[in-house]
Amino acid sequence: MPNKRSRSENGSIGTSLALDNQRLFGFLSWLRGWRIRLLPHEYAFSLFLALTAGRLVARAGLTSPLSLAFLGFLLASAVVILWSGPDPAPWRWRVRLLLYPALMGLSFYMIPSVVAALHVPRADALLVKWDLAWLGQNINLAIQGWEPPLLTDLLMLSYVFFFYYLIAGPAYYCIRDLPRFRQCFAGLFVVYALGFIGYTFFPAGGPHRFLEFEQPLKGAWITRLAKPVLDFASNGVDAFPSIHVAISLYLLVFDRWYYRRRFWWLLLPCVALWVSTVYLRYHYCVDVMAGFAIGAVGLWVADLHGKSRLKAGAGS
Repeated sequence: MPNKRSRSENGSIGTSLALDNQRLFGFLSWLRGWRIRLLPHEYAFSLFLALTAGRLVARAGLTSPLSLAFLGFLLASAVVILWSGPDPAPWRWRVRLLLYPALMGLSFYMIPSVVAALHVPRADALLVKWDLAWLGQNINLAIQGWEPPLLTDLLMLSYVFFFYYLIAGPAYYCIRDLPRFRQCFAGLFVVYALGFIGYTFFPAGGPHRFLEFEQPLKGAWITRLAKPVLDFASNGVDAFPSIHVAISLYLLVFDRWYYRRRFWWLLLPCVALWVSTVYLRYHYCVDVMAGFAIGAVGLWVADLHGKSRLKAGAGS
């Protein structure tokens, strides 16, 4: 009898262990099924948010409104990514992706307060020094007085064209091709993350705020109408690097890859936009070169993403 009872107890224990193992393996399989792959821009923009939040906490404290705001942005990003799930439906993908323009806009207008809270010195004098070391003169000052009003208006239109391209460029892919839209945003918001990190470490208002010009910019009615709006829309520390240059380069080359016809339509306006950044006194030449550099990084990331298995992710 004792042997029978012992065998019975051993059998019960074995059955219990088997059930426990089965539950454990089931739980681990469920966890693996919920493993969410992040897109490159989600890593990059989260790095910008975390870096900024960490600097603010170290300088102003955890309870600072700015610290809490950037920690909140980071939390919102994580919540939306988790909410979208490992296999998002197309509409959930779009919500997850379109969160980043919202975070970008909020962050952009909070950066001046971040710079003030961190006591980061203005970098305009340094950027002027870099321009002089590189070119031997300051181009912004060198061309003053040679600014035909008609040319100024045309270049002002080119500068404003950026905002159309920023919206219409990705919108085409958002509506027509979701996997391509993911790829577009994967590089686009890497560019924004790098640009915003630049703003917080090298805050600069640009030549029109820092340099002393002997003559005002000569323009006709388009310039008189647009310039006050653009000056108001700026956050005042958005010169280095030039995101106007970086984003327009990124979208133009992306269109060269996937929407060739629009590339040819917009090539000349983009070249005029790049010229306008210096001509209109918004950027130093070094800002433009830095913009080309981070735009190239974004394109490299988008190309890698397009070749990876994430391109064919769920929800296409």
